[in-house]
Amino acid sequence: MSAAESVGQPVPVPPGGSTTARLTVPAAWRTRLHAVTGRRATTLALLAILVLAFGMRVGFSFRAPPFVTNDSLSYLLPGFDLLHSGTFAPILKRPPFYSLFIAGVFQAFGEDLRLLMLVQHLLGVGTVALAFGIGRLLFGSVPGLLAALLTALSGPIIVTEHYVMSEALFTFLLAGGLFAYFGGVSGGGRGDRVTRIGLLALAGALLGLAALTRPIAQLVLLLLLGGLPVLLPRWRPAIISAVAMLALYAMVVLPWMARNQAVQGAFAIAGGTGEGLAVRTIRYEQRFNFREPPGGDADRQLARARRIYRDEAEDGSAFELARRLRDELKVSEIEAERLMRTIAFDAIMRQPGYYLAGTADMLVQTFAGRTVRLRQDWLPWRNIAWDERVQHLLPAESAVEQRGFATAERLATRYDPARVAPILAVLGLAGILAGLRRGRRPVLVLGALVLALLVAGAALIGIEWRYRFPLDPLINILAAGGLATVVEVAVGCWRRTSGTRAAASAGLSAPAGTAS
Repeated sequence: MSAAESVGQPVPVPPGGSTTARLTVPAAWRTRLHAVTGRRATTLALLAILVLAFGMRVGFSFRAPPFVTNDSLSYLLPGFDLLHSGTFAPILKRPPFYSLFIAGVFQAFGEDLRLLMLVQHLLGVGTVALAFGIGRLLFGSVPGLLAALLTALSGPIIVTEHYVMSEALFTFLLAGGLFAYFGGVSGGGRGDRVTRIGLLALAGALLGLAALTRPIAQLVLLLLLGGLPVLLPRWRPAIISAVAMLALYAMVVLPWMARNQAVQGAFAIAGGTGEGLAVRTIRYEQRFNFREPPGGDADRQLARARRIYRDEAEDGSAFELARRLRDELKVSEIEAERLMRTIAFDAIMRQPGYYLAGTADMLVQTFAGRTVRLRQDWLPWRNIAWDERVQHLLPAESAVEQRGFATAERLATRYDPARVAPILAVLGLAGILAGLRRGRRPVLVLGALVLALLVAGAALIGIEWRYRFPLDPLINILAAGGLATVVEVAVGCWRRTSGTRAAASAGLSAPAGTAS
């Protein structure tokens, strides 16, 4: 090879030489061409996945009536009242942002729950794009595309987006906050400082909105702040980044916390921990002891609340328990919360081993998930009585929707994570181990986040399937990274085996040397 060829320069054709002399492309040009081709292929693949996600969601949305639960009204009414009377008064356990979101959609597009569902499905398409973005930052483009594909096809996510509940909005905000966070720390502090701080401040703002949608985002913020010293190389960038995140988060949530202090007497985003612990201790055939301590309760109000708690534990209804405490004891919502929290905590402290064993079992069940049961989602509205103000919004199944059930069910069951939960668990663990082996610390932060949220749900409320579904895109990212690692290891083993066999064959076929 000539010197010109070795540096990738064109080889001159001598006068009278062959017109077929080879011309080589400069090495730098080849590298750039490969990069552009790779980016174009990734972009086209992502666009195809987003089109698929949009098509599945629109196809489902036009065939299914809006899904509601008993909780839906407590989100819908504040948004409806804000539009019609200018008042906005969610109950203590409901953070405000989803109700504000409902009011915004109604104001922009009209008072129709089907339009609200369509907007939520569009947020779902955005979540698919964010799953790709996070996966690409943590594992690369191919695992990112696979995570986006799994999220696009996930039946539980599509069904959850079709509920008048906060999960679709929360999932989008959580994924957006994580994307900004991992984008900010991806350079390990060596990149543009302003860009890093800006992205982490954006993450704080998005997590603030997520906390105003579902308060569990407060735990997410704490975990991500704790991860900054691990992900950034020096203490000073970590401290500055933490301050930026906290500042924007506080700007978002503090006004509402101050409002709750003035109106409800609680400096908090929302209540609900007492009712959540009540759910955890009286549902799922639990056998906790709610009797008075030896010597009885000094507080007679607490003693009366404990008797009501025991009565309702037989039926397993935390909603009825909270109502009876407010009505029979003539206490405020926040005082009823305190009583439920006190009684549940006393019962847990009496049987800590029983509580921990139950939490572990519920953690496994929550991760495994529940297969899509679309008929159960389709019908509950028939047994729900809504306030007269919003009675006209209660969805009624149309003839088109009646005929479209079978098609909607096929769309919702194309990919059901509950059917492959053990495989997802193994691949997710492989993704975390790959991050540990290769020093990809953000992967460890994501794995810790998923585990912490699953444990918190099992410990504080028990088995609530809709609380698991916002974690599906994150689990898909870890599983996609694990699958990429498994494939890479398998290909490496195959190549080493093939190389060894080829070398052995060459040695056997080589002629024996002759003496000189």
